[in-house]
Amino acid sequence: MSGPALHLAVEIDGDGTHPAAWRRAAHSPDHLLTPRRVAQVAAVTENAGFTLITLDDGVLPPGDAPDPVGRIGAVERAAFIAASTSTIGIAPVVPVTYAEPFHLARQLASLDHVPAGRAGWVVTEEERPEAARACGRPLVPDAAARARESCDGAEVARALWDSWQDDAVIRSVATSRYLDRDRLHYIDFTGET
Repeated sequence: MSGPALHLAVEIDGDGTHPAAWRRAAHSPDHLLTPRRVAQVAAVTENAGFTLITLDDGVLPPGDAPDPVGRIGAVERAAFIAASTSTIGIAPVVPVTYAEPFHLARQLASLDHVPAGRAGWVVTEEERPEAARACGRPLVPDAAARARESCDGAEVARALWDSWQDDAVIRSVATSRYLDRDRLHYIDFTGET
Protein backbone atom coordinates (compact mmCIF):
# COMPACT_ATOMS: atom_id res chain seq x y z
CA MET A 1 0.00 0.00 0.00
CA SER A 2 1.40 3.37 -0.94
CA GLY A 3 1.12 6.59 1.00
CA PRO A 4 -0.20 9.92 -0.19
CA ALA A 5 1.51 11.50 -3.17
CA LEU A 6 4.18 14.02 -2.31
CA HIS A 7 3.84 17.36 -4.10
CA LEU A 8 6.74 19.78 -4.03
CA ALA A 9 6.91 23.32 -5.34
CA VAL A 10 10.01 25.40 -5.96
CA GLU A 11 10.50 29.08 -6.68
CA ILE A 12 13.09 29.34 -9.46
CA ASP A 13 13.95 33.04 -9.52
CA GLY A 14 17.52 34.15 -9.18
CA ASP A 15 20.37 32.04 -7.91
CA GLY A 16 19.21 31.70 -4.32
CA THR A 17 17.95 33.69 -1.38
CA HIS A 18 21.32 34.79 -0.06
CA PRO A 19 22.43 38.12 -1.59
CA ALA A 20 25.76 36.61 -2.64
CA ALA A 21 24.31 33.40 -4.11
CA TRP A 22 25.15 34.58 -7.62
CA ARG A 23 28.85 34.21 -6.75
CA ARG A 24 28.42 30.42 -6.61
CA ALA A 25 26.33 30.21 -9.79
CA ALA A 26 27.52 28.14 -12.74
CA HIS A 27 26.89 31.05 -15.11
CA SER A 28 27.99 34.64 -15.47
CA PRO A 29 25.68 37.28 -13.92
CA ASP A 30 24.51 38.51 -17.32
CA HIS A 31 22.98 35.10 -18.06
CA LEU A 32 20.67 35.10 -15.02
CA LEU A 33 17.66 36.42 -16.92
CA THR A 34 18.17 34.80 -20.31
CA PRO A 35 15.44 32.57 -21.76
CA ARG A 36 17.92 29.71 -22.17
CA ARG A 37 18.75 29.72 -18.45
CA VAL A 38 15.07 29.92 -17.44
CA ALA A 39 14.29 26.93 -19.69
CA GLN A 40 17.25 24.96 -18.31
CA VAL A 41 16.24 25.57 -14.69
CA ALA A 42 12.64 24.60 -15.48
CA ALA A 43 13.77 21.39 -17.21
CA VAL A 44 16.01 20.41 -14.29
CA THR A 45 13.16 21.14 -11.86
CA GLU A 46 10.68 19.07 -13.89
CA ASN A 47 13.13 16.18 -14.26
CA ALA A 48 13.82 16.25 -10.51
CA GLY A 49 10.15 15.45 -9.88
CA PHE A 50 8.87 18.76 -8.59
CA THR A 51 5.14 19.33 -9.03
CA LEU A 52 5.07 23.11 -9.35
CA ILE A 53 7.33 26.00 -10.32
CA THR A 54 6.62 29.49 -9.02
CA LEU A 55 8.05 32.69 -10.46
CA ASP A 56 8.07 35.92 -8.47
CA ASP A 57 6.91 39.22 -9.93
CA GLY A 58 6.09 42.78 -9.05
CA VAL A 59 5.75 46.23 -10.55
CA LEU A 60 9.12 47.26 -9.14
CA PRO A 61 12.50 45.60 -9.68
CA PRO A 62 13.43 43.07 -6.98
CA GLY A 63 15.63 43.93 -4.04
CA ASP A 64 16.76 47.15 -2.44
CA ALA A 65 20.06 47.55 -4.26
CA PRO A 66 21.04 51.04 -5.43
CA ASP A 67 21.30 49.72 -9.00
CA PRO A 68 18.19 47.54 -9.35
CA VAL A 69 18.19 44.79 -11.93
CA GLY A 70 15.04 44.39 -13.97
CA ARG A 71 13.50 41.09 -14.88
CA ILE A 72 11.12 39.63 -17.40
CA GLY A 73 7.57 39.49 -15.99
CA ALA A 74 6.53 36.28 -14.25
CA VAL A 75 3.58 35.64 -16.57
CA GLU A 76 5.81 35.99 -19.64
CA ARG A 77 8.46 33.72 -18.13
CA ALA A 78 5.77 31.21 -17.18
CA ALA A 79 4.47 31.13 -20.77
CA PHE A 80 8.00 30.52 -22.05
CA ILE A 81 8.52 27.71 -19.54
CA ALA A 82 5.12 26.20 -20.38
CA ALA A 83 6.16 25.78 -23.98
CA SER A 84 9.37 23.98 -22.99
CA THR A 85 8.01 21.62 -20.30
CA SER A 86 5.37 18.91 -20.34
CA THR A 87 4.24 17.92 -16.85
CA ILE A 88 5.16 20.49 -14.24
CA GLY A 89 2.66 23.09 -13.03
CA ILE A 90 3.64 26.73 -13.47
CA ALA A 91 2.33 29.46 -11.18
CA PRO A 92 3.50 33.06 -11.42
CA VAL A 93 3.35 35.06 -8.19
CA VAL A 94 1.51 38.18 -9.30
CA PRO A 95 0.48 41.02 -6.96
CA VAL A 96 -3.00 42.44 -7.52
CA THR A 97 -2.86 45.45 -5.20
CA TYR A 98 -2.40 47.98 -8.01
CA ALA A 99 -2.91 45.79 -11.08
CA GLU A 100 -5.90 46.06 -13.40
CA PRO A 101 -7.87 42.79 -12.93
CA PHE A 102 -8.97 42.73 -16.57
CA HIS A 103 -5.37 42.67 -17.78
CA LEU A 104 -4.37 40.05 -15.22
CA ALA A 105 -7.31 37.84 -16.15
CA ARG A 106 -6.43 38.08 -19.84
CA GLN A 107 -2.73 37.34 -19.30
CA LEU A 108 -3.39 34.43 -16.96
CA ALA A 109 -6.07 32.92 -19.23
CA SER A 110 -3.60 33.06 -22.12
CA LEU A 111 -0.93 31.51 -19.92
CA ASP A 112 -3.27 28.67 -18.94
CA HIS A 113 -3.93 27.94 -22.62
CA VAL A 114 -0.23 27.36 -23.48
CA PRO A 115 0.43 24.44 -21.06
CA ALA A 116 -3.09 23.01 -21.48
CA GLY A 117 -4.23 23.61 -17.92
CA ARG A 118 -0.94 23.33 -16.00
CA ALA A 119 -0.91 27.01 -15.02
CA GLY A 120 -1.81 28.51 -11.68
CA TRP A 121 -1.67 31.88 -9.99
CA VAL A 122 -0.23 32.78 -6.61
CA VAL A 123 -2.07 35.93 -5.55
CA THR A 124 0.06 38.33 -3.55
CA GLU A 125 0.11 41.95 -2.45
CA GLU A 126 2.43 44.81 -3.28
CA GLU A 127 3.48 46.55 -0.06
CA ARG A 128 5.98 49.11 -1.35
CA PRO A 129 4.55 52.65 -1.78
CA GLU A 130 6.65 53.12 -4.93
CA ALA A 131 4.44 50.53 -6.66
CA ALA A 132 1.39 52.78 -6.33
CA ARG A 133 3.29 55.60 -8.02
CA ALA A 134 4.57 53.26 -10.75
CA CYS A 135 0.97 52.22 -11.55
CA GLY A 136 -0.47 55.73 -11.20
CA ARG A 137 -2.80 54.59 -8.43
CA PRO A 138 -3.44 55.95 -4.94
CA LEU A 139 -1.52 54.28 -2.13
CA VAL A 140 -3.33 51.40 -0.44
CA PRO A 141 -2.37 52.32 3.13
CA ASP A 142 -2.40 49.21 5.29
CA ALA A 143 -2.50 45.41 5.41
CA ALA A 144 -6.29 45.21 5.74
CA ALA A 145 -6.81 47.44 2.70
CA ARG A 146 -4.25 45.46 0.68
CA ALA A 147 -6.00 42.21 1.61
CA ARG A 148 -9.34 43.68 0.49
CA GLU A 149 -7.81 44.81 -2.83
CA SER A 150 -6.31 41.34 -3.36
CA CYS A 151 -9.61 39.61 -2.65
CA ASP A 152 -11.46 41.98 -4.99
CA GLY A 153 -8.85 41.57 -7.73
CA ALA A 154 -8.94 37.77 -7.53
CA GLU A 155 -12.76 37.79 -7.49
CA VAL A 156 -12.92 40.01 -10.59
CA ALA A 157 -10.38 37.87 -12.46
CA ARG A 158 -12.33 34.71 -11.63
CA ALA A 159 -15.62 36.33 -12.69
CA LEU A 160 -14.07 37.47 -15.98
CA TRP A 161 -12.88 33.92 -16.72
CA ASP A 162 -16.41 32.66 -16.11
CA SER A 163 -18.02 35.42 -18.19
CA TRP A 164 -17.51 33.44 -21.41
CA GLN A 165 -19.52 30.26 -21.84
CA ASP A 166 -17.47 27.36 -23.20
CA ASP A 167 -19.14 27.59 -26.62
CA ALA A 168 -18.99 31.41 -26.95
CA VAL A 169 -16.25 31.24 -29.59
CA ILE A 170 -17.84 30.06 -32.83
CA ARG A 171 -15.27 31.00 -35.52
CA SER A 172 -17.71 30.88 -38.41
CA VAL A 173 -15.96 31.88 -41.63
CA ALA A 174 -19.21 31.52 -43.59
CA THR A 175 -21.03 34.11 -41.44
CA SER A 176 -17.92 36.16 -40.50
CA ARG A 177 -18.76 35.70 -36.81
CA TYR A 178 -16.16 34.95 -34.20
CA LEU A 179 -18.27 35.15 -31.03
CA ASP A 180 -21.82 34.47 -30.00
CA ARG A 181 -22.50 37.57 -27.92
CA ASP A 182 -25.45 35.87 -26.19
CA ARG A 183 -22.90 33.55 -24.57
CA LEU A 184 -20.87 36.40 -23.04
CA HIS A 185 -21.92 37.83 -19.69
CA TYR A 186 -21.05 41.15 -18.07
CA ILE A 187 -19.83 40.86 -14.51
CA ASP A 188 -20.59 44.41 -13.31
CA PHE A 189 -18.37 44.10 -10.23
CA THR A 190 -18.53 46.80 -7.59
CA GLY A 191 -16.18 46.60 -4.60
CA GLU A 192 -15.69 48.84 -1.60
CA THR A 193 -13.11 50.95 -3.40
